[in-house]
Amino acid sequence: MDKLFKIATVGTALLTSFSYAELHTAQQNIAPRIVGGQPANPADWTFFTQIVRSNSNRSYCGASYIGNGYVLTAAHCVDGDAPSQIAVKIGGSIYNGNDGIRANVSQMYIHPQYNATTYRNDIALLKLSQIPTGAIAVEIANIGVSQYAAIGDWLTVAGLGRTSEGGVSPSVLQEVDVPLVSDSVCRQSGGNYATVGDVSFCAGTTQGGIDSCQGDSGGPIVINQGGTITQLGIVSWGIGCARPEKYGVYSDIAALRPFIDDIIGNQPPTQNVSVGYTPHQSLSSFHVGEVKSHTFTITNNGQQSFTVDRATVSHSGVATVPVVSQNTCALTTLSAQQACQVVVEFTAHSPGSAEVLLTFDIDKTATLYQARAVVNVTNSTQPPVGDCGAEWQASAIYNSGDKVVWANQIWQAQWWTQGDNPSESGPWGVWQATSNADCSSTQPPTEPPVTEPPTTEPTPPSVATPYQAGFNYSAGDIVSHHGATYECQPWPNSLWCSNSAYEPGIGSSWQQAWKLY
Repeated sequence: MDKLFKIATVGTALLTSFSYAELHTAQQNIAPRIVGGQPANPADWTFFTQIVRSNSNRSYCGASYIGNGYVLTAAHCVDGDAPSQIAVKIGGSIYNGNDGIRANVSQMYIHPQYNATTYRNDIALLKLSQIPTGAIAVEIANIGVSQYAAIGDWLTVAGLGRTSEGGVSPSVLQEVDVPLVSDSVCRQSGGNYATVGDVSFCAGTTQGGIDSCQGDSGGPIVINQGGTITQLGIVSWGIGCARPEKYGVYSDIAALRPFIDDIIGNQPPTQNVSVGYTPHQSLSSFHVGEVKSHTFTITNNGQQSFTVDRATVSHSGVATVPVVSQNTCALTTLSAQQACQVVVEFTAHSPGSAEVLLTFDIDKTATLYQARAVVNVTNSTQPPVGDCGAEWQASAIYNSGDKVVWANQIWQAQWWTQGDNPSESGPWGVWQATSNADCSSTQPPTEPPVTEPPTTEPTPPSVATPYQAGFNYSAGDIVSHHGATYECQPWPNSLWCSNSAYEPGIGSSWQQAWKLY
């Protein structure tokens, strides 16, 4: 593999003649930065950590604070160093500045299978000399990247690396959005890219232009899901900076969680703690007034037993306070491959986005886990595509704008209507199809009983008034329209004469409302 790797976020090019020791020394004289990005809001990156020399403020690698006095970074950033030689600045966003929470390092843990040639297992943990007061930790991925993001979804990476390949340094923290790239596409770049996909993943664009660069290594690449930030990877290596078809490569945190959990949980390396859960799930929509049920599942995917210390449920958006109907997780010990469930029921007070959040922790790690369920809530008269909760009913009264599902389509009423079968409505009829629905019945409902009009005809007044659209007419009212005279029929209760439901003499069904004189 060419020794072209980034010291900060992704893709960094250094001469192949550089030894790592030479590069390590050179890093003290550069101020790297994200390529194609912009200044970051420090409030969004409170967990971002700079790695500096013990006698300096100049950042040469990025990192992230994950809580309990531990900092996460790339192995190649600290390989060959002693804990006393380095320090960190948590929350620091200024290059060579005095901001952030400075802390010394007491111990370093480099992945035992780290390969300095291929950068496989490029991950390290730094234990601080004490837990810093006021430091804010980031949530780290627990299951595969695909559970958080799909191919093409935008992730965000931050760092103080160079502006461009061989370029200048920034004065403040930079960030840039890069799309997740499939392993198969990334491998097509050849060389060591062919090894991507086991404990690493790629992000970037085919045309290049956005990337991480020298000085960004060890920094976080994250995803924002409804305000929840989760770190998915660690800036590891790449060929050059922002070159076409040369993607940034990131250490896959979820794939490397056993190493992290073993260190933080103070477990022997042979004990594999792996917590399985779905961090983000979109549920099928429901209507206001209905009750939604959802089951959160926590699974022990490893070999080491653990106990769920607590499992609490909260809500946001239009969701009402969820009711926990079943909780087999709290204070429950799960052996290998065992699972527990938390079942919740909730409703919504109005249309919109409803969210229920399960928060839990276990005795073997310092991680606070969160599983989020999000659902779209609609009005009962506005069903989404594929929802059969509002099938057309012949006896129901519909007003302009109301929607129903019928004959595999969603229909919208153009005006007041009752008894008109949507599937029999022509291009100018009261019902107009708006989209497809795949779940509606096609069997016609029972038609309402037909009430015969009275045998005695009402006596019309001597003078007819001109017909006015939108006027509420009663049975027996006489109107003139386009040179003809019409009488409002008494059935069904004269409703079809009113509010422009049927215009006298216009269309194919006006006789149901009006009688021609």
